[in-house]
Amino acid sequence: MRLRTRLALAFALLALVPLAVMVPFTLTQLRATLSRGLDARMDGATASAQEALERAAANARRAVEELVESSAMEDLAREARESPARAIRADTAQPLMKSRGLTVLSLFDRKGTTLSSGHLPARRGDPDPVLFAVTREKSSKPVPVKVSVRGDQGLREVPALVTARPVDYGDSRLWVVGGVLLDQGLAAHLSRLTGAEVSLLSGDTVVARAGSVKPPTVPRVLPLGEAATVRLVFSRAAEREATVGVFRSFLLLAGLGLSFAVLLGLLMARRITQPVEALTSGARRVGEGALDVQVQVKATGEVGELVKTFNHMTTELRSTTERLVASERVAAWQEVARRLAHEIKNPLTPIRMSLETLMAVQDAQDARFPALFRDSAGVILEEVDRLRRIVDEFSRFARLPKPQLEPVDLGELAQSVLSLYATPPPGIRIHSEVQSGVVAKADRDQLTQVLVNLVKNAEEAMAKGGGDLRVRVRGDEREAVVEVQDSGPGIPPEHRARIFEPYFTTKDGGTGLGLAIAARILQEHGGKLDVSGEPGQGACFTLSLPREQ
Repeated sequence: MRLRTRLALAFALLALVPLAVMVPFTLTQLRATLSRGLDARMDGATASAQEALERAAANARRAVEELVESSAMEDLAREARESPARAIRADTAQPLMKSRGLTVLSLFDRKGTTLSSGHLPARRGDPDPVLFAVTREKSSKPVPVKVSVRGDQGLREVPALVTARPVDYGDSRLWVVGGVLLDQGLAAHLSRLTGAEVSLLSGDTVVARAGSVKPPTVPRVLPLGEAATVRLVFSRAAEREATVGVFRSFLLLAGLGLSFAVLLGLLMARRITQPVEALTSGARRVGEGALDVQVQVKATGEVGELVKTFNHMTTELRSTTERLVASERVAAWQEVARRLAHEIKNPLTPIRMSLETLMAVQDAQDARFPALFRDSAGVILEEVDRLRRIVDEFSRFARLPKPQLEPVDLGELAQSVLSLYATPPPGIRIHSEVQSGVVAKADRDQLTQVLVNLVKNAEEAMAKGGGDLRVRVRGDEREAVVEVQDSGPGIPPEHRARIFEPYFTTKDGGTGLGLAIAARILQEHGGKLDVSGEPGQGACFTLSLPREQ
């Protein structure tokens, strides 16, 4: 991953880390705050519902007390003492109930017989033990009971808050039991008051329900004894919507922050890494041999100093390299001249001696002159041929032509070279291990010259004791390799460092240019020539070339 990309990602992470830390904390705090607010609101609404029930009970108690203390009830009690059947009829309780805002009202005699019922007129003359039991309550507060009322589906039990008061006239006593039904009207009133969904239950049966709320919900229960239960259901949808809204806001903020951070990171990374990338490119070009590279980029601080230092280094490196190359060139030509003079001087000595002998014999008019002339002429011609070979080798090394690159099948080339040695010297065995399809770009003639030279050197190394000569061709995706291995005496370690130098040789009569020319040909092809092997176990020359793409 590039430095610029890593820096941009680092900026993005720096922008996300605070959000990643703050979002869970903020959402937790928000949920806790909203939950506390909702709990407080539910507590308040529940308290309001409780107060409304208590207020309804108080109103019912007060309405019953006012009814008992009214003159109408006193007259009714007097008339009932004189003639109960004529004074209290089935419809007597209903107007009294409605005039006081009650929804439950029954008049009983001492024994609990219903004299008149406003909420259920058909009850007249029958006992109503549930309602009459209220008369035995010691508290004056209304109590919850189940009251029978007639509806569209017939009789049904409805919870109510009722209270009982006696009406005495002389030795006569009437009981007034009245209150309010916990019905749909009360449920609707509580729903409006609390904002909740209100259900009035008698046991497990829903008597009335009002309002509706969105999920998720939280229930609260107000028990009213065994007769009834008020169930309040509050919605947490607002809390969830607020939390989701804040979370979406955070996501939007995170997205904007991330986009801004990435953009800023890319800009900053480009500004920071541009000098570094320029230096990297410059260093790569210097490594490829372009010693005059100058990095032209604006930079400050340590990076700016690094750019200046790099430019100064390449300037000094170019100057130093030019001086070194010039010195090496002079030294190389001096070495070539010394070796060439040495090689030429060796043949000149026998030539001079032969000529001086001929001149002396001629001056002495010696009869042996013709025979001596023939012997000396042969020596002189042999040494002249030696001088010519030295000059040709030197000329070939100095003026090696530029390779003409074309796809060459190295396996086929190796087999072609080995065919020249179909009948090797006695004791030498030639083996080939050729991988098919190994193709490289090369000059076929120059590469043939290299292989012929290597195979010839291997044969000469095994001329005395014989052995095995192996030629292997293999390749991978990147390079093609040809190995020429012999089982001769090998190359001493002290000679390996100089074996590819011009005019270095360990053979009698050798010029030392064969391996130098081979190494130079491989260098011109973009490859290399290496040698390996332990002394006494033979030598292995490895020829490496870039593969044909």
